[in-house]
Amino acid sequence: MNRNFFISGIITSIVNLILQSSIYFIFLKKFFATHPAGSDEYIKQLNRPTDQLVIWALLISALVFGFFITTTIKWSGAKSFSSGLKYGFILGVLFWTAMNFGLYSAQNIFSLPSVLADLLCSAFSMTISGAVSAWILGKQIQIIKHL
Repeated sequence: MNRNFFISGIITSIVNLILQSSIYFIFLKKFFATHPAGSDEYIKQLNRPTDQLVIWALLISALVFGFFITTTIKWSGAKSFSSGLKYGFILGVLFWTAMNFGLYSAQNIFSLPSVLADLLCSAFSMTISGAVSAWILGKQIQIIKHL
């Protein structure tokens, strides 16, 4: 793991976390409320209130996602924003389709409309994050010269 990979992983983690959080609070939170997977009592048991989030676990998840995206983009050979969009889109659609439909098939935490909305939003976030990662990985020489 070189310095550029580490920088890309950290920045990708931040970008993905900001995109996912923004999309959730702007769109998905209201969408999930209008398309619940169960009763209000069930939903309250399922989700932690915002003031009870486990911040350290959220940060670990964000870092792992950032490095997962960066590792996959590095393996793809993408070195530009546009090639990162392509590979990030493929990664996002495949990963979130498997995750959301897998959860939907075996658990009562999503309604079908929620699965589709989350799939689109999460794949979008991963697409943009993949593009940022590829752009940073492609700028290896310039970043290392400035550090």
